[in-house]
Amino acid sequence: MTDPTPPYRTFFAELKRRGVFKVAALYGAVAFGVLQGADIIFPNLGLPERALTVLVVVALLGFPVALLLAWGYELTGQGVKREEPAASGQLKEVEAQPRSARWLAGIAALVFVVLMVGSGWWILARGPGEDFRAGAADASYAARVVVLPFTIRGSGEHDYLGEGIVDVLSRKLDVAGELRGVDPRAVLALVSREGGSTLGPERGREIARRLEADYFVLGAVLEVGGRLQVDASLYDTDGGVEAIAEATAEGSADDVFGLVDGVAAQLLLSTGAGRGGPVARIAAVTTDSLSALKDYLHGERALRAGQYLEAAEAFEGAVAVDPSFALAWYRLSVAYEWLTRDDLVAVAAERAFRHSGRLSERDRRLLEATVAARLGDRVRAEQQYRTIVGSYPDDVEAWFQIGEVLFHYGPLEGHSIAQSRQAFERVLFYEPDHVNSIIHLARIAAVEGDTAKLDSLVGRFLALNPEADRAVELRALRAFVTGDSAEQRGALADLRRVSDPALLVTVAYVPVIALDFEAGMALSEVLTEGGRAPGMRSLGHIYRGYLSVTQGRLDAAAAELAAAERFDSYRATEFGAFFSMLPFIPASTEELRGMRRRIAALDPDTVPPITHPSGYIRAHEEVHRHVQAFLLGVLSARLGDYTSARRYADDLRGLESPERSLSLPEDLAFGVMAYVAMLRGESAAGLEQLERAQMQSFYQNAFQSPFYSGSLQRYLRAMLLEDVGRLDDALRWYGSFEQVSMYDLVFLAPSQLRRAEIYERLGELDEARRHYARFVELWSACDPELRPLVEQAEQRLAGLAANG
Repeated sequence: MTDPTPPYRTFFAELKRRGVFKVAALYGAVAFGVLQGADIIFPNLGLPERALTVLVVVALLGFPVALLLAWGYELTGQGVKREEPAASGQLKEVEAQPRSARWLAGIAALVFVVLMVGSGWWILARGPGEDFRAGAADASYAARVVVLPFTIRGSGEHDYLGEGIVDVLSRKLDVAGELRGVDPRAVLALVSREGGSTLGPERGREIARRLEADYFVLGAVLEVGGRLQVDASLYDTDGGVEAIAEATAEGSADDVFGLVDGVAAQLLLSTGAGRGGPVARIAAVTTDSLSALKDYLHGERALRAGQYLEAAEAFEGAVAVDPSFALAWYRLSVAYEWLTRDDLVAVAAERAFRHSGRLSERDRRLLEATVAARLGDRVRAEQQYRTIVGSYPDDVEAWFQIGEVLFHYGPLEGHSIAQSRQAFERVLFYEPDHVNSIIHLARIAAVEGDTAKLDSLVGRFLALNPEADRAVELRALRAFVTGDSAEQRGALADLRRVSDPALLVTVAYVPVIALDFEAGMALSEVLTEGGRAPGMRSLGHIYRGYLSVTQGRLDAAAAELAAAERFDSYRATEFGAFFSMLPFIPASTEELRGMRRRIAALDPDTVPPITHPSGYIRAHEEVHRHVQAFLLGVLSARLGDYTSARRYADDLRGLESPERSLSLPEDLAFGVMAYVAMLRGESAAGLEQLERAQMQSFYQNAFQSPFYSGSLQRYLRAMLLEDVGRLDDALRWYGSFEQVSMYDLVFLAPSQLRRAEIYERLGELDEARRHYARFVELWSACDPELRPLVEQAEQRLAGLAANG
């Protein structure tokens, strides 16, 4: 009798019997998980973009292989057995038979593991010496090329092209998409370190290999009678002494960009890299003005040398000549950042972003990451920078900015600045004279108490440029960390002669990094001296007031704030009122009411504008109304007036966000409500409020104001985490006050005490003893009203010592 079952049903039943559907589903799930993980992990490992593409291709190729194996074979206890098709008369019996999932997983896993291992070997083993066309055929792979300084012959008028052509031609090749120019800064640093003699193929090959490049370019510029001839030769790093491509362009000295375009196009076409379409003019991604280019190159040299004011002036000259010079705008924003010109950092970055169509893809991605960092979006910025170094492992700026993000934003979440060390050391690998990385590594050495390392780094910096803007900071840091009294006197004398930016950074940073409060008092006294601007004199007294509270000396702090009011009453009141909100500072009801009346009487519309350009003095320029509402909200909460506190929180949410901290109004509102919840004993509710806050603010703002840094909210968060039993998280947040700013130091001693108590609860007695001892040391000279806390800590410390 003929089987009435249709053939397609028989086929699908056979697929089901053999487990093909299950293998397909399992393989798809495993492949999706692996690819998602690779998408996150590969950039952090520094792997090129092509690595992920390879995994995608391999996963797709492996899919039909897995299905074929499932159709033809079965894994059994006796080994691999070939499948036999079911007879048509047994169809119902076959459909009813259960299948074991073990061999299905085995087939999928076996195929996937074999293919992944093979593709991993291919990714890691594929060397830079492969044929260029093979690499160019893969859209995810771009060969790396080093452009070495050109030899200049003729009048000295065009000497700037020796190094300048490294920059413009590298960017030109980047735009082509099939070559990637090694970072010009890494190239110039390596060439400079090894001497500036004429480069030939052998030395060029050595430099290219050290920079892990596939190719290198040598060239010369000849000037005769106002005309230029540019010659360039492309060499394979693993090849011989003969060039694999040559290019020549000749023309007027006024058409340097056209000559570079011609040379680049010839090199690209002769390798096959430029056959996909027209090659954009270099002016489209830099500038078409020779004058602007010269200023830009001058600014780059000054920035590398740590001469930030000179760099800013050069970049300002470049954008004045060519207002659409996006790269110069971007580097100008970096120079302004080092000059603490917070008001201009965002302006320059915005201009760069406006003209980002004239940036290469690489520079555009770098700018986008930098904008994220300056908005305080640490996570997104770090991810974007790491993606860049995944594609361009020699990108000096991206590595440096990774270090900046970790150094400046990490401590706000309880992470040490030392986590940035690897990024800065990577910068020095490519550019050993990178003074800005040396500054950060010296600060890390100071925090870790490694005086030998600190001395070595400071000596290295001063040997490179003893007149650099930050030289006085490093000399002062070394003097106070090592306790060299003679050098301390010299540093204080130097401070009286340097520019305001160098003075302000030194006074603000050295006490925080060295954790030396007497040094802080001596340094900030320089700001208070006669002849300085009122804003600086007020800031000096405010710093001294915060250092006094850090040591538990409340009366001394009040005297310093009173002195600050003589020079800037409004800002002194804002910073002084912050002390009334500290939960560990005793305050009577009458004192709190008096402070609330005083803050309510302030009129932000009457605050006189600050003429001094530094962000250290202009910190609250855009946010006086925000600060006022926050102070009134927290003071109302401390007075038990929860209705008013909620009203001020609502007022905060209705205020406009400042450009440099878009989340500030909401963050301050969450802080007020968390304070209310804490005082009402609603720890979980208060913690929920604080965990909703984004706390995204440009790190320089956080460094210049406790209202931007959210120090009170961070301390409340640690307290609430402790209340709900999340002790490890509480310890981390209690540890977020040591390496941030002068203002955050007021929480240092109380956080030491809270950590000591937690460690004692956890039975970690060595840590408990260490933190109790540190608390006692910090408040050893505290005022009488705080003395009971010190005595209790001394008793606990004695008890722990007696118990061994």
